[in-house]
Amino acid sequence: ELAGRRQAAFREVNEQIAKLTESLASTSHRLFVCECADTDCAESLEITEAEYESVRADSARFVIVQGHELPEVEHVVAANDRFLVVEKVGSAAEVAIGHGRAS
Repeated sequence: ELAGRRQAAFREVNEQIAKLTESLASTSHRLFVCECADTDCAESLEITEAEYESVRADSARFVIVQGHELPEVEHVVAANDRFLVVEKVGSAAEVAIGHGRAS
């Protein structure tokens, strides 16, 4: 549950970044914060607005730095050389989806 709450909070940060930079072309890479569950993580990743919006279409999915996935609460659904997309499972998914509806 804590992991889901943390990731939902970082998703909100990234949504604010997207709003502040929406005048840039959607194909331009921007820096977003890693949405992993590690409370000590302060890493960033490069992602386009279109890529981020695609991930955000599903409230249970998050963008994270490679190697930050937690197999016990999420599984990797997409990967490239810049980031991973993970999907929460179980109670972590319920928390993430609940926070996604509130935003």
